[in-house]
Amino acid sequence: MNKNLAKAFVYRFLSFAFTYPTEELLENLKGAIPDLEKSLKALGINYDLKKLKELIEVYKEKILDLKGEYTYLFETGLKAPIRETAYELEKAGRRVAEMSDINGFYRAFGLEIKDFLEPDNLVAELEFLSFLNQKIYFLKQEGDKEGVSICQEAYEKFLKDHLGRWYEIFTERVKQKGEEEFYKELVNLLKEFLDKETEKIEGIVKLTKYVVENMQGSSWKCGFMQ
Repeated sequence: MNKNLAKAFVYRFLSFAFTYPTEELLENLKGAIPDLEKSLKALGINYDLKKLKELIEVYKEKILDLKGEYTYLFETGLKAPIRETAYELEKAGRRVAEMSDINGFYRAFGLEIKDFLEPDNLVAELEFLSFLNQKIYFLKQEGDKEGVSICQEAYEKFLKDHLGRWYEIFTERVKQKGEEEFYKELVNLLKEFLDKETEKIEGIVKLTKYVVENMQGSSWKCGFMQ
């Protein structure tokens, strides 16, 4: 399997997995596990998906518990916000600039965010990185070296300036504050994948602090990437 397509699939799987849970979502994740397995193998990531597969089956029967956990962790409970700017040390002064920078990446590739999803939401950021890897693959097929270089540079810069900065603190908080096993296992997969993707990117300044007051009263509402 081509590595860019493999990366695109893993990013897309994770972006779906971190959306609000439904029975249909879990069924779709279950159906995607074989391709996820192949994609991880193609990237040299030896991650055992057995526990994730088992948890998908368990929570198909406990969907209300999973919905409650999602809200508790990521939304109204704010135990592990699913948004990058929640982890800014000086959010009040930097939030607008960070949002503008994130949207600048999306607009540069003809993408926009619509209804109900913030630009700095993990789902949006994962989806964008999936898109970039798909684009790199097709540009390589066309022999467009300049286009590949532009997309690869954007990919590495977005990881350095955005997702690469905050996925570790997000992972830590889910594991510390979570009560259900599904999202704890999901962030383990997220971290192992992103650790490998960021290991050769220099200069990533990790965000290490979250203050719940920074998120209270937040009203950003946008939507799925199109």
